[in-house]
Amino acid sequence: MSSSVSEMLENAVKSIDSMVESKKIIGDPITTPDGTVIVPVSQVSLGFGGGGADFDGKNTSSHFGGGMGGGAKITPQAFLVISNGNVRLISAGAPSSPLDKVIDLVPDMVDKINGFFTK
Repeated sequence: MSSSVSEMLENAVKSIDSMVESKKIIGDPITTPDGTVIVPVSQVSLGFGGGGADFDGKNTSSHFGGGMGGGAKITPQAFLVISNGNVRLISAGAPSSPLDKVIDLVPDMVDKINGFFTK
């Protein structure tokens, strides 16, 4: 493999590595004035492709052809909400199944039951 192809692939891998750091998946915490901490959670999807070739012509110079392409998509998935010692996971999208909806409702039900017994 020529040094041109090697350099091209090495640069592409470095770029991908910088895109997939943990702060892209688990975001920086945001603290509200009342002390609630919100932590965004995202899904990162990457696509990458590339290729290259060296051609030796009849003359003494060599020719190189190559190309690379890639893309990234960051999709918010949920938010961790930490408030008054309680931690909740709030989905950023609609529940995908009835079980997901029940799981989303459980913290509210527990809060209501605790409120009933503390009265």
